[in-house]
Amino acid sequence: MVVPVSQRGYQRPELLAETDWLADHLSDPNVRVLDVRSEDDYAAGHIPGALHLGFNIGGLRTDPGMPDPAAFAQLAGGFGIDENVTVVLYDDRGPTAGQAAWAFRYYGHAATRFLDGGLTKWLAEERPLSTEVPSVTARTFTPHLDERTYCDLDQAKAAINDPAVVVWDTRTLEEFEGTLARGNPEDRLGHLPGAVHLDWVELLDADTRTLKPAEELTPLLAAHGITPESVVAAY
Repeated sequence: MVVPVSQRGYQRPELLAETDWLADHLSDPNVRVLDVRSEDDYAAGHIPGALHLGFNIGGLRTDPGMPDPAAFAQLAGGFGIDENVTVVLYDDRGPTAGQAAWAFRYYGHAATRFLDGGLTKWLAEERPLSTEVPSVTARTFTPHLDERTYCDLDQAKAAINDPAVVVWDTRTLEEFEGTLARGNPEDRLGHLPGAVHLDWVELLDADTRTLKPAEELTPLLAAHGITPESVVAAY
């Protein structure tokens, strides 16, 4: 049985949306669900009412940096999102929806939630899927950049030699050790100097794909030097 988010001891439980809550709010005009999977996967079946965002923040990311705020505002507004809308993001794995949720918060949208357990939990509970592409009315999205959540290349370089910063490699052990390329050039394998390794999947329950409770996460993270007092640069 999955422990409710409110009972897992998190400091910020509002960053997660539970499947029960989402099922009750699918018809709410101020809730927008975004599918962060491939276009083919979305077309084959998605949570009813969900719009397709895709891996690449709607195709806006073309370089290592973040899209221009005006471009992101146009994208979000086209999805019918403004300051009154709660955004819920999901995929069937975890990292892409997490990255998209981070992007919305970077552009200042506090009412952003990651679907706890993602599509995996939704399907395990035998909840419905749809192939219908909903239509929405555009709204005005006003970006407010939260620079505290972003680490640019220069900051990452400085963090390598800064003992006050924990550089966290969230990829697989093979990628960290340089034995798996996964799209990276063969001469650029491995990890940032001084980085600690903790695969993001270790944060999830293996069966439900929900986030582990705080009593499990706190010692797991602390063992890698990641504490509430830490400045963390993750990649």
